[in-house]
Amino acid sequence: MSTEENKALIVRIIDELKKGNLGIVDEAFSPHFAFHWPNDPDFPRGLEGARKMVTLSAATVPDMQATIEDIIGEGDKVAVRWTFRGTYQGEAKPGYPRPGERFSVVAISMYRFANGKIEDDWGVEQFWPREPPWE
Repeated sequence: MSTEENKALIVRIIDELKKGNLGIVDEAFSPHFAFHWPNDPDFPRGLEGARKMVTLSAATVPDMQATIEDIIGEGDKVAVRWTFRGTYQGEAKPGYPRPGERFSVVAISMYRFANGKIEDDWGVEQFWPREPPWE
């Protein structure tokens, strides 16, 4: 797939997840998918890991809104600068919003594609109460 097709797939994944279409996971993620998340270095791999990533997000922030601020691609990689907004419904953890608290997360994610599917996801994020200070 071309870089433009890879970028379009990222946008499509978000659109499909907003509709509740979890079938997009099998279509868009590689069976060798790896979510390289510093908060959980033992995150499961493969389609199981992709499903967990998607369902964990939906469970902990059921009203999540994702905004792509920038999307840049080169070769087999796509980088996305995101803003996520919602109400945290997960368990109380240091560095996370309190349960029931509205928040924003700014994140930068790097995706690597293989055979038209996402094979690697690296990201960093920062929680902000309500809105980031520059908005």
